Amino acid sequence: MVDLSDTVPREKFIPLFKNVREELVANDIKTLEIHRPNDVIGVSLYIWDEMVHRGIAKEPFKISPIINNDMVGIYDFVREELGNEPVTDVYSTRFFNEIDAAMSFVDVTLLQCFPDDIHIADVEFADNRRPVDNTPPVKGARNYHGLHIFDDFLERLKGVARDRGVGRLSLMVGGPGLYEVFARHGFKVGESVMAQMAFKNTRMGFSMYQDL
Repeated sequence: MVDLSDTVPREKFIPLFKNVREELVANDIKTLEIHRPNDVIGVSLYIWDEMVHRGIAKEPFKISPIINNDMVGIYDFVREELGNEPVTDVYSTRFFNEIDAAMSFVDVTLLQCFPDDIHIADVEFADNRRPVDNTPPVKGARNYHGLHIFDDFLERLKGVARDRGVGRLSLMVGGPGLYEVFARHGFKVGESVMAQMAFKNTRMGFSMYQDL
């Protein structure tokens, strides 16, 4: 089986810098929960929404106590309600270069998960030689121009998914303006009630997917 790490087009960006260091963040859900808990929360909410949409979770608000308790135990809750492992493979990595040894410029987190997905929990290919403007970096904002390798990454991801017999790619839209970006790459808004409502009302916090 092709590894999720094969999706990262290393040869496209490593030669652009003098000193590139890769740091594997996680290759299982427990490690990911330690280092990137928000990614585990995000994919768990996504899976729960798909379970509700598909009629597997008969009580949509059964998750409310988890939400009201700062999402503590959400992955275990979803696993119990699904009756199976919600996530079957994890790959999370990041790359640093000589321009900033403390802040990664490439980040990729992928999860193979219910219903039939490879879920993009995080992806960034930033050219930290080229700031968007002269202001200091702001956490959570796009501070640099891209490396223009997302198309290559996406084609590799599709190839890995097809090799694994996975039928969909999915993601959550976490910020303004990203819907248009992902729509241009073939993603469409999720069909669940929650996804449609979030898209209509806020244009953020909704799922997108594409069939393969």
